[in-house]
Order: sequence, then C-alpha cells, then structure tokens
Amino acid sequence: MVPLPGDVRVTAARRSLRSAGTTTTGGGVTATAQVSDPASDRPRRGPRGPYAAGREARRAIVDAARTVFAERGFRAGSLRDVGERAGVSAANVVHHFGSKEGLLLAVLEARDEGHAAELPELFERGELVRGLRALVRANSGERDLIRLYTTLGTEATEPRHPAHDYFRSRYANIRGYLASGITQARETGALPPGPDAGEVAASLLAVMDGLQTQWLLDETFDMAAAFDAHLVSIGARLDAG
Repeated sequence: MVPLPGDVRVTAARRSLRSAGTTTTGGGVTATAQVSDPASDRPRRGPRGPYAAGREARRAIVDAARTVFAERGFRAGSLRDVGERAGVSAANVVHHFGSKEGLLLAVLEARDEGHAAELPELFERGELVRGLRALVRANSGERDLIRLYTTLGTEATEPRHPAHDYFRSRYANIRGYLASGITQARETGALPPGPDAGEVAASLLAVMDGLQTQWLLDETFDMAAAFDAHLVSIGARLDAG
C-alpha cells in the first residue's frame, strides 16, 4: 500500500473517524469515541517514568490491534481480543484510545509512517519508478500490515464502515501525488509520454493492490518481480529513477 504524506494522512483519518459514536468493546465496556490530537499525546514536564510506560502500553495495544484487525477485520475483532493479545484489559484499551474507532485511527496512522515523507520527495525529483519499486520491496517484508490494509480496505467499501471516508480520501490523495510524480517522471525520461497522468496513477494503484492480494494468497508469489514486469510493460526505465 502506498503511504500518505503526514499532513494529508492525519487530516483524512481524523475527518473520517471523529464523528464515530458510541462503541461497545465486546467485553461489556462501552465508550464514546474520542480522537485525540497528536500534540496532546506528547509527554508533559514531570516524571518521565509514567509517560514512558504509557507510550509503551499504547504501542503494545496498537501492535495487538494491528494483528487482530488483520486476522478478523475491524468489526469482528473486539477490544477484548486486542486487550488479551496486548496483556491488558478492554477498559485499559478504552483508557488509552477512547473507543474502538479511536484505536483504528491509531493503527491506520502507524501504518502510514516510514515512507510517508520519503516518497513524495522522490516523486518531486522525478524518481517515481525508484520510489515505487522500493516501496513494493519494503511491503514484501510487511505481510501482517499488508493483510491489515487489504482486510480493512475491503470492509471499508461499506459506506457505514468507520474507515470508509478514510480510505476514500486516502485513494483520492494518493492518486493526486502519484499523478504529479508521473508527470515529473515523464519529464526526466523515466516514463514515456502516455495517457492522462491521473488515469495512469489509478491503474498503478490497482496493479499494486492486486499484486498484494495475490501475494497474500500465495507466499511464493514474487510481488516485486511482477511489479517490475508491469513497469516495463508501460515503458518505464528501471535504471532511471
């Protein structure tokens, strides 16, 4: 999956999940969704121990939720399941994230870290081919994360899913900066002239998503080699950015 730049990522995620209502955790715990501002999560002055412990607990819960949601989906995976995997209670999960929807936001934002800043910079320099090839290879080592996004993305096609607007905005924004990268790559000669850049961006996303699904179904499938073959088929120069 192609990551979003940070500013777009946070805005899209918050907009789609802020309106989420009351959530039942699956363990008898009910809470109202509260999506926190990242600034409010920063440690304040004072003893460092409790804050460090809190950050570690949040990280453990997010890791557990990533696994639970990837295996069972957002709707079927309960906060009790997440808590058991993280070694805490469902109430403790609610304490840290406010609701199941708030936890989903944290999981989605954590997935978008890493390449989120690097890729747009490469695209602006006309190095779209290099950036996408590196991303596909990196994704080949992130099976659980790719399964998570594949599962959630499929679930989120339902308009009432709490991540529906997030994924819809996500695809629109990624198509936008991919299209810009395609235009730059054409100027450097890494890609030949061709159809509308926005349409090519949409087709690249479709190819990447489809290859990821085949790879999830068959571990022996070489996703990176198949993506390289697609790039060659559209005239990309693999040795030129």
